[in-house]
Amino acid sequence: MRSDTARRRPTKKRRKKKSGFGCFIFVVVLIVILAAGGFAAYKYLTANNYDNESGFERFADRYFSANVESDDIGDVQTEYNYGEYASSAIQYPEIGLENVDARISQLIQDEQQSFRSKYGNSGDGKVAQLICCDTYKGDQGTGSVVVKTAVQEADDKGDLQQVSNTVKTFTFNTENGAEVFSLMAFEPGYRDQLADFFKSKGFEKAAAADVDYDRFALNGKDAIFYFDAGQVEDMDSLTEIKVKNGDVENVFRDEIDSRGLDPSKPMVAITFDDGPKKGTTNRILDALEKNGAVATFFELGENVENCSDSEEYLKRMEKLNCEIGSHSYNHPNLFQISDAAIKEQNDKTDEAIESRLGKKPTVYRPPYGNGNEKTTEIFGKPGILWSVDTLDWKSRNAASVVEQIKGSGNLDGKVILMHSIYDSSAEATEQILPWLQSQGYQTVTVSELLMYKYNEDPSATKFYGYNYFYLD
Repeated sequence: MRSDTARRRPTKKRRKKKSGFGCFIFVVVLIVILAAGGFAAYKYLTANNYDNESGFERFADRYFSANVESDDIGDVQTEYNYGEYASSAIQYPEIGLENVDARISQLIQDEQQSFRSKYGNSGDGKVAQLICCDTYKGDQGTGSVVVKTAVQEADDKGDLQQVSNTVKTFTFNTENGAEVFSLMAFEPGYRDQLADFFKSKGFEKAAAADVDYDRFALNGKDAIFYFDAGQVEDMDSLTEIKVKNGDVENVFRDEIDSRGLDPSKPMVAITFDDGPKKGTTNRILDALEKNGAVATFFELGENVENCSDSEEYLKRMEKLNCEIGSHSYNHPNLFQISDAAIKEQNDKTDEAIESRLGKKPTVYRPPYGNGNEKTTEIFGKPGILWSVDTLDWKSRNAASVVEQIKGSGNLDGKVILMHSIYDSSAEATEQILPWLQSQGYQTVTVSELLMYKYNEDPSATKFYGYNYFYLD
């Protein structure tokens, strides 16, 4: 009888070997199957369309992943609203400050309302609204939220293609949530400086006069400015331009002005001519500081040179967020002197102020109000007149000055004329500031008034006459 071992040997010898070619075919088929499956999965995961609610959520998540550039602050929340025709998805931050979260919510609701008004609940194909937010942290106690909205519509093949995108920004104080507007973050002449910078970088269209620079985010020490499609380049998409602190001189404030102005609330600009004067100017500054108010001082170059405390006054004005303007050198009637003499009036005053403050005045007021487009062009800065004349120079009486202001009706958007060389005007200032605040007025500089109430570029060389400062 044969052993088990003997019985197995013939079987072992008769086994066929697998050929190398067969293995090759097997591997190729396996690769093809895996590749086909992987491609199908890739198409499924990356297709720019969706068929149901879960598909829309995946579609939206892919979009958010590709388009959110920064999430420095806040807790991210995501909401989906699926519809067979119109769907929307929102990814937004919860900051934890009630007024900030309310503002973000309002910005998003405005976009949603616009979307619903245009597309409704039925139509051909699919349409999707996708809203996401970038958040940035500034280095001076600020946060910025950039709300980016895209609308995509299905083409003939069913793939969604972007048809519009918009951006809105909101920068705020991270302690109290107060909004930080452009003039709080940047120096008054920032627009001209940025326009030159954009030109030097090849963004000619961004320097056009009708392009605003109010949509921005503060990222560390730097800033990011946002522009609509076609504003900067001939492109159908939004454009953002990053500006590093130091790339451009006289743009970034050393300290954020955190007064928290609200353009929707009443504003009035108080202005003082003819200073500085020892004692009186300082008394006015004391009143401004006590009431957390600001003003614009139109100074005479001659008085700046002759007042021993002028440097101290000018620097204190700047520290209190006041604005410093030129009122000529020695108060001539500009209509009665030559163009060369007008230029000398400007240049000598600029030199007197810059030598003490390190900066030139940002606006000017012609003596006696006698100015026009020609004198403004020579001065090279905005020309500012007034809409409320207190006649303090005539009455020299504080009660009369206060009565003139209180009797001027609605002061929103108006410019009040006073003089910083009379004790009676300083006394009137002490009385009128608390009253203005009790009436709900915010005191602002003339440049702030131009920007926030009149949508004007506060650095433009333009003459604002007697009839200008009245709101419709």
